[in-house]
Amino acid sequence: MPFKALNNKEEEKTEHSYIYSHTTNHLNFTVKSKRSQSALEYMMTYGWAILIIVIVAVILYSMGIFNPSSSVTFTSSGFSPFTVSSSLCNNLGYKIAIISGPMPNNANYITINKVFVTSATGANTTTASYTLTNPVTLKSGQSATILIPNVACNSANVHYSLSAKIQYSYTASTLGLQTINTTGTVAGTSITGKPSALTTYEPITITNTQSSATPSPFQQMINFTSSDPGFSSIATGNFGQNVEFFYYNGTIIPSWLENYTSTNAIWWLKLSSIPAGSSETIYVGFAPTLTNLFNTVNDGEAPQLTCSNPSDTASCSTYAEYDDGADVFNNYWNFAGTVLPNGWYSFGSASVVVSNGLIAPAGPSAGVHYNLSSLPSGILEVYNNQTSGETAGFSNVGIDNESLGEGLIWMELNSQPTVISPGYWLPVSINGLTPLEPTDIYAITGVYYINPYVAWYYNDQAVQTYDYGLNYVLKSITIYNGGDASSGGDQISVKWVRIRAYPPNGVMPSVSFGSVA
Repeated sequence: MPFKALNNKEEEKTEHSYIYSHTTNHLNFTVKSKRSQSALEYMMTYGWAILIIVIVAVILYSMGIFNPSSSVTFTSSGFSPFTVSSSLCNNLGYKIAIISGPMPNNANYITINKVFVTSATGANTTTASYTLTNPVTLKSGQSATILIPNVACNSANVHYSLSAKIQYSYTASTLGLQTINTTGTVAGTSITGKPSALTTYEPITITNTQSSATPSPFQQMINFTSSDPGFSSIATGNFGQNVEFFYYNGTIIPSWLENYTSTNAIWWLKLSSIPAGSSETIYVGFAPTLTNLFNTVNDGEAPQLTCSNPSDTASCSTYAEYDDGADVFNNYWNFAGTVLPNGWYSFGSASVVVSNGLIAPAGPSAGVHYNLSSLPSGILEVYNNQTSGETAGFSNVGIDNESLGEGLIWMELNSQPTVISPGYWLPVSINGLTPLEPTDIYAITGVYYINPYVAWYYNDQAVQTYDYGLNYVLKSITIYNGGDASSGGDQISVKWVRIRAYPPNGVMPSVSFGSVA
């Protein structure tokens, strides 16, 4: 294309366009630069202030200023060779958790004997001393929790602080027995303790003496007797209805009253796991005499206890009114109403009767069955009454299925039903009775298997363990009168069936009661 010369007007226009474009770009760059510089100066001026505000807000939140009921912290210093891992205070007392550091003078262990509070604020006392009922022995790295009941914070969400001395002793090879007081300070915010409906309470210490922890959840038996300090607070007109169990932080423990007499009462509590060789302190609280704390969630009783005649519940309109067994035990059924619970089905020539309890009547075969698809491991127990003169008293709590004989439990060996009649192998008396289950009274009969052993239970206690030399799997539950197609069965009446956790090595953790406060 040939070159075309520009005339004067075109040259002037081009020059003006270049000058305008260059000037505009320069102005845009200048404006942007000034804006960037202003933003940078703003961040430099106010950025540190914003950062400080954010840090302060985080600190205040962690201290619970914005939500004190859910964020509780503490501070501590001193107490060498111990480290305070938690500090709690409520109306039940002051609770401190410590971790032991290196042992002084190459000692093997140290023993904590006493705690002194030398000054305190926010608590019910300014000075106090507490001698541990059971001294705590620790090696390096081990931990312990100490509850001091005579130092308490009567209101929740109140700041407290205290100075204290922990007295401990140890034996060194070159120094002999040494007793030392280590000092420190602790501060924190008090928490909720005893539920407000309760007027008095009693500490209960549960000790697992075995080498393995209890399962979680675990059903712990609490047997109150007339010699226990709190029994008089239980034995009211509405027996046990004013009783509630709880943890140190005020959390209600699900409880189920199994039975009571004028001299004792048996409760079952649903607890979390208790470590091997350790103890846990819980509380039983007592409301005023006429208070009813029973419900179907966390405070309840066996279904027949609400009836004027616990043996005859068919016409009882209050049967299972306060039964919370399903919230306490791993598996539980009370046969309330007139139909079988979900999962149960009947079999046999005759019909079972469901009427606030279950009856497999005498005569032709009649029974019910339940398949345990989850195969739970635990103690299966049945509150039942065999109302005829059957000689093998435990035969209605056997290992069985409905086509092979009497029994409440069907277990399988290599997928084949296995029949065992344990009633013939009870060589010792039960509570002074004959080795056979007495008839015409209600009792709790049960079984547990831990291969190759089967343990038989009577009224919550193991009465015999038998080595069958076989491996069993718990498959189902069968309640059966033992009859054939035309006759022969003995009536069996059942109020409830439960499966509870097996304690370590079959040993229920021990229970000790404190003083009512």
